[in-house]
Amino acid sequence: MPLTSMKFVPYEMKTSTIKIFSYNEKNPVGTLLNPYFKKEQFFANLTQLLLIIENLQDAISYPQKSMEWRTFRNNEGTKQVTTQDDILEEYQNGKPLATFRVNIIFRQNASWQGSIHWMEKSLETEFRSALEMIFLIDNVLVANLD
Repeated sequence: MPLTSMKFVPYEMKTSTIKIFSYNEKNPVGTLLNPYFKKEQFFANLTQLLLIIENLQDAISYPQKSMEWRTFRNNEGTKQVTTQDDILEEYQNGKPLATFRVNIIFRQNASWQGSIHWMEKSLETEFRSALEMIFLIDNVLVANLD
């Protein structure tokens, strides 16, 4: 059940940790950790990652949307991507290729704006869109695979 815009959102829920365990043919496989979820959320591709993050933001009502998405159908009753325990267990004991802390501050112009921190190198930068965030993650992962 989404929180109303008047409720306090704890700082810890405003930042998520993304662990990438595999990056074959530019397809990220990993987990997203946020205190809102009871356990890490597994994603098998980029679309799942982006939808998990967007669903999280909707659930905690932070940051507020500046516009509603256009759709071809009514999205009521859509299901959140669920954790696949058997696949998740395979990656939990392994070392991630890269770990990122993402803090989305705004959802404007049908995208996200915020900061991303590459944990292994202690580097942080801002991004102006979800696409730019993806390019930053790709830049790190391609460099790690070379």
